[in-house]
Amino acid sequence: MSRLYNFGMKDVTKRALGKNIKIERIRKDITQEQFAEMIDISLSHISKIEQGLTSPTAILLYKMSLVLKIPMEEFFKGIDINLA
Repeated sequence: MSRLYNFGMKDVTKRALGKNIKIERIRKDITQEQFAEMIDISLSHISKIEQGLTSPTAILLYKMSLVLKIPMEEFFKGIDINLA
């Protein structure tokens, strides 16, 4: 189930994505608690995303981008995503 939920995303990619989300959140001076509330998820869930233990859904990434007022692409900056 976990592999299906994460769409086979590599651990290194999940960690980099989580790090980028955290950087953008901190840049906006938003705590994890505030961010979790703003995007309607639990504190433990955002913590796991930022640690790279799980990956967010597309809808959740969209909510994050709206709250942080950045394009979704910013979350993937510096991440090599091999589509082959």
